[in-house]
Amino acid sequence: MDKNKSEIRTCDLDIAIRESEGQEKESRTIYGTAIVFNAESEVLDDFGFKFREIIKPEAAQMAFLNTQDIKMNLLHERKDTIGRSRMGRGNLRYSVDGKGVNFEIDVPKCDIGDRALEMVRSGVYTGCSFEFISEDYEVEERGANKEVRITHKRFKAIKAFTLGMDPAYNL
Repeated sequence: MDKNKSEIRTCDLDIAIRESEGQEKESRTIYGTAIVFNAESEVLDDFGFKFREIIKPEAAQMAFLNTQDIKMNLLHERKDTIGRSRMGRGNLRYSVDGKGVNFEIDVPKCDIGDRALEMVRSGVYTGCSFEFISEDYEVEERGANKEVRITHKRFKAIKAFTLGMDPAYNL
């Protein structure tokens, strides 16, 4: 694991659109969980190196998140950015609980925003990924087959959350 290289992980979590109460127009707020704590990932493959990983809660606490410039993208495409939180301000909001980092985004009225809403409503996008650079982690070999498990204890940066598919983590 290169401490200067961005990594991407996907969570299979129920992302959904916040329903509007007592309003005639459809909601444009998507919410879900971007990072799952203390859950072992499915097997990940990084150019032939297979491993599992765990994200510890201390890796992504509010004080740290509020120092980041986090984008919300579609399928890891920076050109398809629908939101942003710069140092805790923007249309992308997040909170931390015992399970992980949750997000809520007010989707802009534009072609990319409309596409994001439709893909979530139709069930095509069912998860959320995050892009990060790790700063402090432990590597452990387990069992007879020497399965590798990486435990992330601190991130150097969290660059993006992404609406998408193909999960590595489950709640």
